[in-house]
Amino acid sequence: MPTPAYYNGEYRPLEGLTVPIMDHGFLFADGVYELIPVYNKRPRCLDDHLERLKNSLAAIHLEGAPEEPVWREICARLIEQSPDECFVYFQITRGVIPEGDPFRKQFLDGPPTVFAMAQPLPKRPESIHAITREDERWGRCHIKSIMLLETVLATQAAVDQQAGEAILHRGDEVMEGATSNVFAVVDGLVRTPKLSPQILPGVTRKLVLRLMRENGMECQESRLSVNELRHAEEVWVTGSTRGVMPVVELDDTPVNNRIIGPTTQRVRSWYREFCNAP
Repeated sequence: MPTPAYYNGEYRPLEGLTVPIMDHGFLFADGVYELIPVYNKRPRCLDDHLERLKNSLAAIHLEGAPEEPVWREICARLIEQSPDECFVYFQITRGVIPEGDPFRKQFLDGPPTVFAMAQPLPKRPESIHAITREDERWGRCHIKSIMLLETVLATQAAVDQQAGEAILHRGDEVMEGATSNVFAVVDGLVRTPKLSPQILPGVTRKLVLRLMRENGMECQESRLSVNELRHAEEVWVTGSTRGVMPVVELDDTPVNNRIIGPTTQRVRSWYREFCNAP
């Protein structure tokens, strides 16, 4: 079955689509993206995802992208042609350097390149192992940029150690996972690193914090050290395709005897209930 996609105003199968060689996204990773999980044919937290997309576009001064109603229409059209559980991916680059123009890196006056697709959500394990790794990304990680080389390298480092995620730190301070946000239970209190330019404002992170508040569970947004993480009673990561994912081993050391802890189980059940709602 063809994969549904959208490219610069046209709905076309993903198979066979190509990227112009002079596109700023291809040449310079000059663009942003967003990924929206879909359950029961309903995009979850769509308002928050579109708000973050808008903020990312503004942060890199990329103009001419579709307005919010167009994104919603694209999302709905792609979901119609997809499984009940899928994700919709948006990517916008600064566009193609006009033919005959000198090879240049400065901003363009032409239209951006707009791409979207829908694919089935990947199967998730019940829990994962994780490694820790020094964070060597750029300093504006709050922008959901397509410039993801260090993320790719960190993810590959985790795979090489048969782990499911790399948790990044700057010195002794935990930032986030390569593709997730991080939560830990330390001395009985749930903690998560406070948002900063070095941390992506995860939509699933925001949702989990809301679900915890609604269910009377406290979470402290504050500095989390690597040592605290390594000695935490429970650890989990969150992301649009991961949901709430327990970490049962960190750097070859068991977390809670490799048993998913009670706090993690409660939070994950609230998240699943939200996603499975009609």
